[in-house]
Amino acid sequence: MDFVYICRSGDNEELRYSIRSVMRVFPEARIWVVGGKPNWYVGNYIGVAQDQDKYTNALNNLKAICESTEISESFVLMNDDFFILKSFNLKESFHGGYLINKINRYTGTARSSKYITKLDTTYRSLAKEGIEDILDYELHVPMAMEKNKLNAIIAKYPTLLWRSMYGNIYNLKGTEIKDVKFYSNPLHNLKESQITEDSIFISTQDESFKDIYAATFKYVLSEPSGLEA
Repeated sequence: MDFVYICRSGDNEELRYSIRSVMRVFPEARIWVVGGKPNWYVGNYIGVAQDQDKYTNALNNLKAICESTEISESFVLMNDDFFILKSFNLKESFHGGYLINKINRYTGTARSSKYITKLDTTYRSLAKEGIEDILDYELHVPMAMEKNKLNAIIAKYPTLLWRSMYGNIYNLKGTEIKDVKFYSNPLHNLKESQITEDSIFISTQDESFKDIYAATFKYVLSEPSGLEA
């Protein structure tokens, strides 16, 4: 299976350890990086200019994935801050429950108002499509996709949150889990992420990566992936 990262430019230690985590659990995985890349990465790569805002860069990266003739039709979409702790069914989907509940929970918190607006606009667009029981796929975990389906989503809904559009339009359903993002800043920690022996995934931010690296990755993910110069 192809694991495909959409990635920013510049140095990126999160990507290094994310790739190591994939290769540790799925040694036959074929890794792709799309967008920017750090100098140490020497694996499969499709370059895309990262000279616009965060959402536009990500959208352009997704378009490049869909247009690629080398990336497999079915693939696992990754971000550089996703880490896999143990094996799972690569065809399985994960959601965070009803999207409206996330919108209500985030409203009035320290979360970005721009992000809340995107959540709300995505929810309203899905409701206009006649979809009931709209689910939240905005989790920090890998997501299995198909290129032709993703291409249809980003072509029709370029300004919306493509994960939740994809998951709801194609009725993926899947397993409900709590988000796995680990925050160091208590003002942003919504008590969602818990690391236990049963955890399959973890995700970090810049500050919390340092903590998780020192406690775990430094030891568990010490073996280079083979894609590092």
